[in-house]
Amino acid sequence: MSLTDRLPDLNLLRLFVALVEERHVTRAGNRLFLSQPAASGGLKRLREQFNDPLLVREGHELRVTERAQQLYDSLAPRLAELAGALHAASEFDPGRDSRLFSLGCTDAVAFAILPVVLAALRREAPLCRMTLRIGDYRSLPPMLAHGEVGAVLGYLGEELPANARMRVLHHAHWLVLRDPATPPAGALDDFCARPHVLVTGRGELHGVVDAQLAQQGRARRVVLGLSSFALLTAALPGTDLIATVPDFVAHRLALRAGLVTEPAPVSPQILPNALAWSDTEDQNPAERWFRSQVIAAFASVFGRG
Repeated sequence: MSLTDRLPDLNLLRLFVALVEERHVTRAGNRLFLSQPAASGGLKRLREQFNDPLLVREGHELRVTERAQQLYDSLAPRLAELAGALHAASEFDPGRDSRLFSLGCTDAVAFAILPVVLAALRREAPLCRMTLRIGDYRSLPPMLAHGEVGAVLGYLGEELPANARMRVLHHAHWLVLRDPATPPAGALDDFCARPHVLVTGRGELHGVVDAQLAQQGRARRVVLGLSSFALLTAALPGTDLIATVPDFVAHRLALRAGLVTEPAPVSPQILPNALAWSDTEDQNPAERWFRSQVIAAFASVFGRG
């Protein structure tokens, strides 16, 4: 038997990298679109070929052996380089290709740009498909690091993978959104006295606006917490509630639900909204085309404001 006959194939090596990064057989399989039995069988073959347990169960997760860590440190960057080289050499014809694009983004960004991105895809790449996963600054960077999505968009915090490329698209300011039948809330006293709706990833009742008000010795009255900006189209019309939201989604919400926007009497932290992707996808013609559509959609939506 030759050395080549004893080496794992490329798919097994990709599974090995996923197993080390996920520390979980099912999650690693899901990442590569493998069933749990197929992923378990792959781990068994890897153990046989490397003559090492590689990953040892501890509770609900897997601990990486010293041998597995050494292999991972050597293999992972080389597989990434290989993927990048293959992508760079491939061609992409949006009018004829039928690939799948995946994007992770914040709820605000999804609400603002999805109609525009989807229209571009249907027009320019009618055979292609897209998946969109909602997350926040805590969950989006891991999605990118684990290859669950090709790119992420929104406020991403500071925990992006080391190999990520990033482009800041917009620094979001804050606007007040309200029903046109209700009076403006331009003065800080009026703003604090009004009933508020707050949108956070977990439907909380305290956010960055409240933190800033507290620094000024002030407080507002949040009466409703939501986990989706889309729900503001049901919560605000016909009520005296107001919401303080990023400018780009405020304009989209105003158009969708007949609401009005006005400057906020508070100035919370200006949030950078950025598009990030891994360097292995940087030269992929298909992913570069898709990123250009996302960037154009964001610019188009913001420009309408």
